[in-house]
Formats: sequence, structure tokens, C-alpha cells
Amino acid sequence: MEIMIIALFVVSILLIGVSFFQRDHVKEIEQEVEHLSVSSMQEIYKLKKKVRVLEEEILQNDLEVTDNDSIDPQTLQRIILKHNQGLSTEAIARSEYLSEKEIGAILRKNERVLT
Repeated sequence: MEIMIIALFVVSILLIGVSFFQRDHVKEIEQEVEHLSVSSMQEIYKLKKKVRVLEEEILQNDLEVTDNDSIDPQTLQRIILKHNQGLSTEAIARSEYLSEKEIGAILRKNERVLT
């Protein structure tokens, strides 16, 4: 009986010693989860940033379209005529008191009229 108690005591000491040297799987899993959450937060931030940029571009394009709609037909015809005559967008912009961007947008919008 004494031998059995001593053997169990030795085994328990060995098991305690082994448990100290074993890797802590819970800590590894916690670190992995933390790493995944940080990387997913970074991805979400990047995606939100890209969405914001795209929304700004869409809003900017919408503003250009509404600006083009506000141009009277005579000015539009003059712009198309000058473009067909071979004038550059810079020259057309100066003569019509519009920006080159606006002239480019008008010409892109009316491409089927030009061809």
C-alpha cells in the first residue's frame, strides 16, 4: 500500500512538471484570434477608404453630368462645332469660358453626336 501511495505521489509530481513544460495552446489560440481580428479590422478600414473614394468619384461625376445638363443648347452646338473644326479642348474652353474638364466631359457625353 505504501508503495502504491509513493508511486502515485511520484506520478503526480511528474505530471505537474510536464504540465509546466507543455505549450499553452489557449494562449496560442488567443494570439491567433487577436491577429485575425487586427488584420480583419485593417481590411475593413481599407475597404471603407476605397468605398469613400468611389463615392466621391461618383458624386463628382454626378455633378459634372448635372453641370452639362445646365448648358444651353446653343453653347453645346458651338462646342461641338469647334471640336469638329479641330480646335483643342483648351482653345474651346478659353472661348466658351469653361474649364477643360467641363469641355472634355461635354465632348465625352456627346460622342455619338460627334461621330
